[in-house]
Amino acid sequence: MKKYFYSLLLLALFLAGAFLATPAFAAGASIYLSPSSGTQILNSKFTVAVKISTGGQSVNAGQASLTYDKSLIKVVGISKGSVFSLWTEEPAFSASAGTIDFGGGVPRPGYTGNGGTVCVITFQAIKLGTAAINFSSGDLLANDGRGTNILTSMGSASFTITPKVEAPIPQPTPNQPAPAPAALTPAPVETAAYNRPEISSDTHPDQTKWYKEKTVNFSWKLPEAATGVSIAFDQNANTEPGPVSDGLFNSKQYTVEHDGSWYIHVKVKDDKGRWGTPGHFRVNIDSTPPADFTLTVKQEDPNDWPTLYFQTMDELSGLDKYEILIDSLSAQPIVLTPDKTSYKLTDLAVGSHTVAVKAIDLAGNETMANLTFEVTAVATPVIKNYSAEITPGDKFFISGAANPDNSINIYIQGESEAQPELSRVKSDNDGNWFEVIEKSYANGRYTAWVEAVNPNGLKSKQSAKISFLVTPPVFTKIGSFVVNYFTVLVSLIFMIVLIILLLVWLAEIVRKRLKKETWEIEDVLEKNMNSLKQTINAEISALGRVEGRRELKKRLEDKIDDTNKKILKEVRDVEKILK
Repeated sequence: MKKYFYSLLLLALFLAGAFLATPAFAAGASIYLSPSSGTQILNSKFTVAVKISTGGQSVNAGQASLTYDKSLIKVVGISKGSVFSLWTEEPAFSASAGTIDFGGGVPRPGYTGNGGTVCVITFQAIKLGTAAINFSSGDLLANDGRGTNILTSMGSASFTITPKVEAPIPQPTPNQPAPAPAALTPAPVETAAYNRPEISSDTHPDQTKWYKEKTVNFSWKLPEAATGVSIAFDQNANTEPGPVSDGLFNSKQYTVEHDGSWYIHVKVKDDKGRWGTPGHFRVNIDSTPPADFTLTVKQEDPNDWPTLYFQTMDELSGLDKYEILIDSLSAQPIVLTPDKTSYKLTDLAVGSHTVAVKAIDLAGNETMANLTFEVTAVATPVIKNYSAEITPGDKFFISGAANPDNSINIYIQGESEAQPELSRVKSDNDGNWFEVIEKSYANGRYTAWVEAVNPNGLKSKQSAKISFLVTPPVFTKIGSFVVNYFTVLVSLIFMIVLIILLLVWLAEIVRKRLKKETWEIEDVLEKNMNSLKQTINAEISALGRVEGRRELKKRLEDKIDDTNKKILKEVRDVEKILK
């Protein structure tokens, strides 16, 4: 089954370059192990990288099988390198068989270079002896359109597993007593001459991981008897620092010149001039971001979401992940594994959007590309019929046409409502749809509109808005009209009667006052007339015996009486009116 998938990958990669075949180069490619030898302490862990050199050619696929001495060493972990981005067979091991297998590839233009890391294997020494690691089979296929196997050599590795050496127990001399029994004798103290220093780094603590910082801090413990330290820093896993002391210190800082795997080598000299076994510590530096790349968005089906395409590679530590950010660099990113090179852009509104993709390698370096793209809308649904006017007890009806099998979102909003209500219905195979809203609406005017959502989730633009009116029934309106006008009429009659009564009341008051005044006028007139008569009589009497005195008196009295009668007549006429 593994060979079957491997063959499928190779076939796909070959077809991609079938029409771009290039002539074969004279130099061959190799696959090897780094480091290829060394001495390891029992129970210690160490790493071996599987690397390839292409001899100037472009390689787009490869596979290999390794065997190791399972009685002396065991595999405790495998991590991927940067050469292959596609895997037909993930790097894996069989502890029972003592084998390691992997198979993968890289799309056009393939990989060209020396020392590219395919994977890194972490071993643990479990038994003394010399452990061999060998390739049992392998292929490296050129990107020439024919899949030519250009592998010409396969390396091997051998590691010596040694015990942790302790200082010898001093032997008694003739002048010294025999040592006390073991139960009473303290354990022998280890000296620097017989112990490998344990090196650590607070800036790059894990020897299997990649870091982008180029400045590295190292430290180690010095035994009490230490008098000197010999140190070296290079890219060789098993360098011997040499027998010359560089001073007495327990830490060191280096800034690497270029990316790659670097090693510090430290050995300690004791007070007797003896050098111990060198200690080694590896740091993996990758300060170079992944290669620049471009983004492409394609919407091949107008009824489906667009797809985002991207791909890049990292030569040294390898890609760790892709992060996709849509419309906002501060949003939660969509994280994809490095083998994914496309992503369907879903659940987006119709219109323009921006997408950014970050390619992040295993050291944390990142390269970003961005692109602006459009999400096109599906066909907008049309409203054909609806209830233009209903009563509060009626149901609102709406119908129309859209693409077949679309979900129709119906929005209805009142004049005083902040948010519209949503109802959903599905169009049939002919695109027709209708809906009866079961809700009863209060009196007022409402606005309605619709939008379509196709089976893939793409939305349309909103349709033109329509409005409908909710009013009371006719008999209710007539009854209300009658009641309202009757109320106005009754109120008007009441006001008129009230005004009339007020006028009558005022007239009665005026009548009584006038009547009283006429009585007073009549009384005053009678008194004044009598007084006038008396005055006239007195004046005539004073005339004495003047001739014609009596006739004058008679004429004056008659005149006064006549005037009095006329005035009294007018007064009594007024009294009659006021009765």
